[in-house]
Amino acid sequence: MKNIIELQDEKAFVSEIHAIMVKYNIVGCQAAAVFKDKLLWSNAFGYRNLATKEPVTENTMFRIASITKLFTATAIMQLVERNLIDLDEDISVYLGFKVRNPNFPNKCISLRQILTHTSSLNSDDESSSVYAKYIREGHSNFSLHLTDLLNENGEYYTKEIWGNWKPGDKTQWVYSNIGAIICGAIIEKVTRKRFDQYIELNIFEPLKMKNVAFSYSNINKNHELANLYEINKDTQDYKITINDVNQKEYEKTHWDQYSIGNHGGLFEPQGGLRTTAVELSKFLRAHMLDGSLNGKQILEPKTSKLMKLIQWSRVEKNHFFHKMGLGFHISHDFLPNYDEMIGHAGEAYGLISNLYWHDEKQFGIIFILNGCQFDLNPNTRLEVEKELAEVIYKHVIESYIENQIY
Repeated sequence: MKNIIELQDEKAFVSEIHAIMVKYNIVGCQAAAVFKDKLLWSNAFGYRNLATKEPVTENTMFRIASITKLFTATAIMQLVERNLIDLDEDISVYLGFKVRNPNFPNKCISLRQILTHTSSLNSDDESSSVYAKYIREGHSNFSLHLTDLLNENGEYYTKEIWGNWKPGDKTQWVYSNIGAIICGAIIEKVTRKRFDQYIELNIFEPLKMKNVAFSYSNINKNHELANLYEINKDTQDYKITINDVNQKEYEKTHWDQYSIGNHGGLFEPQGGLRTTAVELSKFLRAHMLDGSLNGKQILEPKTSKLMKLIQWSRVEKNHFFHKMGLGFHISHDFLPNYDEMIGHAGEAYGLISNLYWHDEKQFGIIFILNGCQFDLNPNTRLEVEKELAEVIYKHVIESYIENQIY
């Protein structure tokens, strides 16, 4: 794709990105930068398949991990707009069975709590990521139901999925993947559509997002996919964690026995979207521009603004998550001198993904890495993320703004 700006020093820019890739042993990288309604720049580096040295291109689709949750949250807010659901209603009303934290059986759980991670659902570390097994085994057993995960007599239930604090207690914030699965089930229950089909019709199509697929449900032979890799810190060798390159498309009859609204997780609403940085730039711009892009609206302006409004915050800043909107992370450390950038990050199976914009200045940055060397730190953003964001900002956004002024 031809960039709409002439970079002042493209050679230096590419050199700096390559230096970061070497420093952090990055396998492949895809990135994009936007200003207002314009895609200013995009590029791709490294490999989508280490074994064959097939390069990442701008069409390469990555499993983007938790940025996926923004699409799930957007779908929820579309249903709020249509008065089909209420953010503060008991989720049991929509699911058709009672959901309670057994430690607080008289306290309802709401979608607002789920979107702000204040529902008292526990972290993956505490629950041993039991949801992942529930999703994995659900693909070969369509009879599995969300009650198997959430009810005390369920096959996948463990008391550790719940925290020992009240739902809605904003002093006890814990990041949960299970919440997005609940949202996925509610979207299906309310719309009577498969989760992936609802998102395609109501987000992908209006925004003309083409290279997109939820989980493996919409993969086809024309898609160019990237593997994900984790590094062995002792040997410095990479191992494949997600082998998407060799993934085959599903048979047309695969979903014939699927029961809409029962499972919630088979399309991985918490992290399973495959797409590209360029496609994500369309979604970012729509939200940055209060719900619409190129005349196509996915949310009313007031709803888009509500999603970006701070719903939860804490005083101390020595945490990665410092402020939350409705589904959106409001970051204080994505770029220096920009205290509130809106979006989300993803980290899973060795992948790192970032999508953030500044609402007032109207610029945004996206990048996706399918493997690199890093040490997780719950208190701050990874150094590789900070360095990439700064380099892209300096060479693209800052340069473009300066040229506009002069």
